[in-house]
Amino acid sequence: MRLLEYQAKELFRDYGIPVPEGSVARTLEEAKDIAKGLGYPVVLKAQVPVGGRGKAGAIKKVDDPGELEMEFTRIRSMKLGNYGVEEILVEKTVDIAQELYLSIFLDRGERSAALIASHMGGIDVEEIGEKRIVRFPVGQLDDGHIGMVASYLSSSVNGLSRDEVSSLVRKLHDLYGGIEAELAEINPLALTGEGRLIALDAKVITDDNATFRHPELMKYERKSELERLAEKYEFSFVPLGGDVIVVGNGAGLVLSTLDLVKMKGLKPACFLDLGGGAPPERVYAALEIVHMMPGIRLYFINIFGGITNCVAVAQGLLKAKGDGLIDKPMVIRLSGTGEDEARDMLNKEGINTFTELEDALDALEVYRR
Repeated sequence: MRLLEYQAKELFRDYGIPVPEGSVARTLEEAKDIAKGLGYPVVLKAQVPVGGRGKAGAIKKVDDPGELEMEFTRIRSMKLGNYGVEEILVEKTVDIAQELYLSIFLDRGERSAALIASHMGGIDVEEIGEKRIVRFPVGQLDDGHIGMVASYLSSSVNGLSRDEVSSLVRKLHDLYGGIEAELAEINPLALTGEGRLIALDAKVITDDNATFRHPELMKYERKSELERLAEKYEFSFVPLGGDVIVVGNGAGLVLSTLDLVKMKGLKPACFLDLGGGAPPERVYAALEIVHMMPGIRLYFINIFGGITNCVAVAQGLLKAKGDGLIDKPMVIRLSGTGEDEARDMLNKEGINTFTELEDALDALEVYRR
């Protein structure tokens, strides 16, 4: 679960990490009231779970109510990635002397968490050279290592207190472990003109598999009606913003199918994994869910029968089509257990199928825009 910035900052406050004063607004009137209470100038920040907001113009400083109205309206109308802007964080500006970087993340390659710190931060942090970064496995983050991080930053930045850095590193480490996060990042971490450290931005990604142990995080879940319905049936389902439904059995098969569909110049609308051994009722439920998605123009169904019987898939497809749940063209690949009987069932209803994946993918060319 990738938290929005204001949600991550709520957690930062809980763990004693300083953040700018501010609140989230959903309407222009709310933004005006917040800005009036904070005092101008303020910063408007689009709240979407994607990076690159600053470069996209979705973070703006405003100096008066007129400028706030203009920029709030503009940002509110933006779309960043697959996300529209529904909430905007209104924050008091901070006197920045220097921008730093600090994060703790799950390093899957090393199978451990790691800490990264740099005396350079901000929107171009990816371009920082290795010589300007210190890194430690979190398993080694004892007093000595914290002291080394603090010494590195305080010696690189004039006016930065070693003790304040040590305190902040400990608090970020406590947050990371306390909520079982995959990432807890501060970028930029600002050193103010008064010599204080403050988290200007906050990024937190939690481990979905650990959420049941953290009921305090449940309020941050952002699930659509379709995602909740898919969860009810225990489908692996992810909306992707395109217009081609992709359904298959097995996560690896569906993931590779997504790549192949994109290689054909089409845009997948979703990832939906039926799982192994899906009966007709489960296939029907999956098609009932994706039927609710807007802007769909094609179904691509890729089944490799093993535990899953192609006959059961065909039965679910025929019932869904008969009930009006499939009202767009279908490209269907069935191979494996029960494929001949399933193909006969579908052919009798005028539904063509393919055995070879390459042939099914070639059939997608007709629908390429």
